[in-house]
Amino acid sequence: GGFSRAFRISASFGSAAAASQSWNAAGVTLAARAILFDNKARSLTLPHIQVKSVVDVDWSLLKQRGMTGVLLDKDHTLTAPYSDELYSKEVADAMSRCVTCFGRENVWVLSNSAGLRSYDPHGHEAARLSNLWGFGVATHTYRKPDPRCIDEALQAFPAGTEASRVVFVGDRSLTDVAVGNAAGMVTVQVSPFPGVRADAESLTTRFSRRVEQCLTSMWRGQGAQA
Repeated sequence: GGFSRAFRISASFGSAAAASQSWNAAGVTLAARAILFDNKARSLTLPHIQVKSVVDVDWSLLKQRGMTGVLLDKDHTLTAPYSDELYSKEVADAMSRCVTCFGRENVWVLSNSAGLRSYDPHGHEAARLSNLWGFGVATHTYRKPDPRCIDEALQAFPAGTEASRVVFVGDRSLTDVAVGNAAGMVTVQVSPFPGVRADAESLTTRFSRRVEQCLTSMWRGQGAQA
C-alpha cells in the first residue's frame, strides 16, 4: 500500500544519505589543510558561539544583533541521524520560536543528506521534510564545506539576503562551522544529541567526529580563534 511504499522510499533515501556522508572530499581537504599548520583553516573550524542544543539558542538576541536568517544542519542539530522527526518536543518548540522570530522564509536547513541533489534529485525529500517541520530544506548540488553550497542555499532566502546576516547552526566542526565561517556567517555549534545509538551513524562519521573534537580542542589550546 501507499504507507509501505513511502516507508521503502524513506528507507532507501536514508541508506543513500548515509553513503553520501561516508566520503566528503571537501571536508577531508579542509582537515588536511588544518592539520598541516594552516592557521586560517583551523580558525574556520571554530564557532563564534557554542551551546548544548538549539534549545539554548537565543533567537531574539540574534535578531536584535542584526541577523535576518538562520541556516541549520539536520543530523544531531534537529534530528537523530537519518531520522525525520525533530529530536524532542523541546527542539520542536525551539524551532517554533525561531520561525516566529525570523519568519518561515528566513529559516532553512542545509544538510549533506536531505536536499542533496545526488540523492534527492527532484527535491521530493526536501519538500516532504519542509512540510513536516514547518520550515524549508534547501536543495543543493555541493556538499558542506564546499562554499558553493552556501551560494545555493542563499538562493532559497528572500532576494538580497546577505551571508553576513545569516546564522549557521550545526554540530560538525569541519562541515557546518567551517562552511558558515568561510561565508562570513555567525556560527553556532551544538553538541551531538545524547542517547543516540552508536550504530545510527556510519563508522566513518563517528570516527570523523572524534577526530574533529580532538583537533579543535588542541587548536583552541594553541590559541586558535574563530
